Amino acid sequence: MLSVVHRVSLPAPHTHLVHVETTVEGALGADLVLFLPVWTPGSYLVREYARHIEGLVAEAPARAEKIRKNAWRMTTGGEGRLVVRYRVYANELTVRTSHVDDSHAFLVAAALLLAVEGHEDAGARVHIEAPRGWRVATSLKAAPDGALEASDYDALVDAPIELGTHREERFDVLGKPHRYSIWPAAVAGDADVRRLVDDTRVILAEEAKLFGGSLPYDAYEILLHFSPRGRGGLEHASSAALIASPGAFATREGYLDLLSLVAHEAFHAWNVKRIRPAGLTPYRYQEECYTRLLWWFEGATSYYDWRVLRLARLCTIEEYLDHLAAEIAYLDQTPGRLVHALEEASFDAWIKLYRPDENSANSTVSYYRKGEIVCALLDLEIRARSRGAASLDRVLASLWDEYGARRRAVPEDGMQAIFERAAGVPVGDLFDAWIRAPGELDPGPTLARAGLRLERAARLEGAPCALGTRMRAEGGRAVIAAVTRDSAAFRAGLDSGDELVAVAGVRVEGANLDAALRGRAPGDVVDVVLARDGRLQTRRVTLDPPRHDRVKLVADRDAPPAARDALTAWLGEPHPAWGARGESP
Repeated sequence: MLSVVHRVSLPAPHTHLVHVETTVEGALGADLVLFLPVWTPGSYLVREYARHIEGLVAEAPARAEKIRKNAWRMTTGGEGRLVVRYRVYANELTVRTSHVDDSHAFLVAAALLLAVEGHEDAGARVHIEAPRGWRVATSLKAAPDGALEASDYDALVDAPIELGTHREERFDVLGKPHRYSIWPAAVAGDADVRRLVDDTRVILAEEAKLFGGSLPYDAYEILLHFSPRGRGGLEHASSAALIASPGAFATREGYLDLLSLVAHEAFHAWNVKRIRPAGLTPYRYQEECYTRLLWWFEGATSYYDWRVLRLARLCTIEEYLDHLAAEIAYLDQTPGRLVHALEEASFDAWIKLYRPDENSANSTVSYYRKGEIVCALLDLEIRARSRGAASLDRVLASLWDEYGARRRAVPEDGMQAIFERAAGVPVGDLFDAWIRAPGELDPGPTLARAGLRLERAARLEGAPCALGTRMRAEGGRAVIAAVTRDSAAFRAGLDSGDELVAVAGVRVEGANLDAALRGRAPGDVVDVVLARDGRLQTRRVTLDPPRHDRVKLVADRDAPPAARDALTAWLGEPHPAWGARGESP
């Protein structure tokens, strides 16, 4: 077995450069190959991390020769010790990339630390030389000499490292230690942090109930970054990295979004980190790992993140249903639902979801968002078909018992059988219609099983007609960001990148297209003046009806007792519109 030691230092953090010295000892042979991954688990895009490596050299007498975009052959000369030094530029603040500045360092191993090809099972030690006064937060275990230890390369990649003067908040859940590391430290006040910690306790305890009542790790780290640059999270077996808005505590909506993010990544500690699809087993860091099951591993996790908030009484029934309605509204406005099946969207994550362009909404669908809707509908259908004897919770528990707890990979073609075995009812028709084939998804009949009615309408403040474009403002100009397939703009040949100058003789200011459409009606034929490649053009456009982009889930006053009972079992309480016992007030 080889010994691998990484020494990481930040002599000048403001330069965004991380200095790494990697030492490999053992029976090295005449040569060996070191590589850097091209992606990191949980984020399904080839990110080409090696492009940020510079100045890689091997200590004499060894020599380094680059043989692939992300790999170097080391000629050792028969020595039993190899030392390699290099620098990594780290200036991208996301949960899947490293970021270093004079206030902190967030280090992602897949983007930073080399592996020995063919020896990924070798353990590693990481020595951190941090600036004076900086603390270290990670799920890696610390050795007596201060080094961080990983049992193999998988464990190393699975444990991001936060360095800096971040705020730390320690707390226990079900007898196990947890810690928030919050950067920048001053973003959240004491009362906000106390509330976040208290609510996180409740979330984790509620999630544990779904999996038998215990947590699957010995300790857990939450690395929480506040930044206006983005929003997201990345799951790990014993930690999570999060980015949220600095204003997350300022509004109810912002805070619930933060809680749902915490719930989502924590839920992944079971669902994808331990209950894992065969397509991601084992991780192959130098190539894409394909799975058709992200509709479950991300879609179901998205479903449960908000449902857990509801079961934990952290959001109201109305807030939960408003969230689900917003996801349905998104799907309604995504023509890609008609051409791209949910399981195909999972398989194509590497080329679709993480590489959006102006045609993405027309050509694909999010396995997160449609997956969430489908999982909600599957839950309601299973409850109805089994007459309340089973639910998606039972399927989830079965996945844990049969696969997660036993460390068995979930077969790529086995999910329908798992559902039917756990629920005791057939679901092949639902899998065929909602998962395996593209097409319109009509949630209405299934939602009616829980006494809910789906209402669609155009925005009250919106224009009385539609062009079918998504706009962006560029220096005061109105530029088409995307054109909806089969819309008025699509039929007239308008294109992304076109500047809209005027509609029906009215100047388009900024991205405010609604103002130019006031006073018009569906079916009106108007002139649209646009600028394309520096030339003015005029197109005749027949306007569409306004889009029904408002969706509301409302309690049906005439819902039968069985439907009211179904909603109560699903969301933990009767709908307030039905009164305390589910009766009409």
